[in-house]
Amino acid sequence: MNSILRLSEVVYVELCHKIGSPTEVRMRREVDDTGEEVDKTANIMRGFDRMLSGSRREGFRLVTSDSDYMFWPPDHKVICDLSQVSLYRMPQHTVMLIECDDIPPGFTRLNLKSPSNDNKIRSSCVFIYDKIYLSSTLFRDNHLQYVESRYAFNSFNHGPCSTFSLRDIEADMAFCFYSHHWPIKALPWIQRCRQQGWPSDKIVSDILSGGFHVVPIGSTPENELEWRISFSKAEQKIVYSMNHCQFLCYGLFKIFLKEIIDSQNDASPLCSYFIKTCVFWVIQNDKALKWTPYNLLSCFWKCFQLLIYWVHIGECPNFFIPQNNMFRVKVTGFVQASLFSQLYDLYKKGIPCLLLSQTLRPHLSKAILNRTLRVCTDEDNIISNTGLDVSYFGELVQNIQIDSIEEFQVYMDQIKRIIMRNLTPHQLVALQYMTSSVLRNIAFLIQEIIDSHEFRNKVFYKVDIVSMFLKVSCTFGCVSDILYLAMYLNNDGRYEHSFSYLKKAHGRISQPYIMYHRNVNENMYRQYTADMPLSEKLRIAVVKNVELNNDFSYVYKLAPEKMISKKNGIPVLRIPPLVMLHFLFILNYHRLGNTVRSQQSLQDLQTLLLYDDGVNVPFPLRDISWQVLGICQQVCGDSLGSLSSYQTSLQQMPFHKIQEATMLRMTSFDHEEFFFDQ
Repeated sequence: MNSILRLSEVVYVELCHKIGSPTEVRMRREVDDTGEEVDKTANIMRGFDRMLSGSRREGFRLVTSDSDYMFWPPDHKVICDLSQVSLYRMPQHTVMLIECDDIPPGFTRLNLKSPSNDNKIRSSCVFIYDKIYLSSTLFRDNHLQYVESRYAFNSFNHGPCSTFSLRDIEADMAFCFYSHHWPIKALPWIQRCRQQGWPSDKIVSDILSGGFHVVPIGSTPENELEWRISFSKAEQKIVYSMNHCQFLCYGLFKIFLKEIIDSQNDASPLCSYFIKTCVFWVIQNDKALKWTPYNLLSCFWKCFQLLIYWVHIGECPNFFIPQNNMFRVKVTGFVQASLFSQLYDLYKKGIPCLLLSQTLRPHLSKAILNRTLRVCTDEDNIISNTGLDVSYFGELVQNIQIDSIEEFQVYMDQIKRIIMRNLTPHQLVALQYMTSSVLRNIAFLIQEIIDSHEFRNKVFYKVDIVSMFLKVSCTFGCVSDILYLAMYLNNDGRYEHSFSYLKKAHGRISQPYIMYHRNVNENMYRQYTADMPLSEKLRIAVVKNVELNNDFSYVYKLAPEKMISKKNGIPVLRIPPLVMLHFLFILNYHRLGNTVRSQQSLQDLQTLLLYDDGVNVPFPLRDISWQVLGICQQVCGDSLGSLSSYQTSLQQMPFHKIQEATMLRMTSFDHEEFFFDQ
């Protein structure tokens, strides 16, 4: 028994490294929650509400962690009882009634009670006698066409989702409907939770106020009028309520599924949703189980035993509607027998079956061979403060898109509302970073408006509102944000001004304590940022990639890359900050006629690309980085060097899908005005 306790602690510590410590997981969730709250009003203004679901939203950052997005029109209301119609106003709201009679538990039909103004929804309607129903099949197909036409994604239907690939990463978009109410079929769940004492009454109350979704998939493919009742929002709240041992047990079970069960079974019918359901049931029903680090493996084994039992009897009861047997179609007949045999063989091996996991094997083997090995499960011994900062700042992403001045005002109003709340330090800095992103995006949107309306000779332009917004953005954002200001000034022909900001950026980015991705000199960073608040660390010590939205013209020299990348479904060009720094230095020196300095900067950029080992120029970003070098060489008159750099760009990972632009540059040396005078 002592051996199992010791192995449990070893696995707990390793999973904290692999999945995240309690603070890391909490930080991720706080950043995601803040981003969703900031986006909320602007999304509704665009005609949809949105929620990130899936394992990333739950707090995982495994290689297999997925990003699932749920979209729904906020003016379409799903009701569970006709009496709820009075809560909505028609024709402003489109009301749909769920009908669950003569349908497998967990599924429903959607009876349209008022007309919709959405063409994709209207064309999904089916008339049966005197009623109008929404076809889940037609709805799913209509939205797949919408995704492909709007975003140029290569997508396909997968279950209720439109699955698309972006930079070789798959993500799911589920277009669905939302209900503020709670389905009648799931009412017994409330009483069960109260009897069992989990989740807590507070969490249950929060879940009930959060409602549910209906997603376009039937119990079988031929049942096109059926929709599945989805409790994604409720499940996210339950996962958030887990203690860290419960969360890591869930993560261990996911690793077990992917690295052991799936690796032995090419067509395993199990999915991570079944795993999550299993963990929920064990936590709720086994009150004697102690969810602590030294008991982690025992908790995992209880979950595994329940899964084997479910496969044996061919039943996996949904946590909210137990009558919904989720194995009903997937785990039957030969598939069921084969899966049970596989799981039972693993069960007979006992806990050592975890040695089959590539993630766990090295650490378990070390603990088994060294019986005196001891680990400390205290979080302070698992990850340093610098490690926490690296993890946190890595979560801050520049993903805010602004399409109009009105949207900017909506974002700023929402940020003002949020900042009045009692925010944690991590939420506050996330909001600070998002504010910087909003200000930067409105600046370049205004630049596009000015350019397209030829305002350059008007008094309005002389105020230079673009520069003003970018300067304010720099006060909120990270070190590398100053490059956007230098970029704008270069584009505007103010080369001396641009140069002064570039020198400032160079001085800051060159500091030995700077953090870029996961690369940082921990000793220097710790010494310089000791006792510094998180917001100040962001402004002084954090460098991010320069992200160029392909809808805006940041650098005219990159026009072909922007055009081709956008055509291939890539919304953003990501350029390493040092590459962008040298790029702008070269452009400024060239325009100022300083040939010596431009050649020196060109040599610095080439040296960086030739000798960097991925620290300053990450491997996925080398296609655009070599492209930038080629452009600079072409600007400076080095045609042979430029051709060589373009060829090298073609040999890199096609992260930005700019090969067509590269080929155009290689074959159009005699038509440089195409690239440089746009």
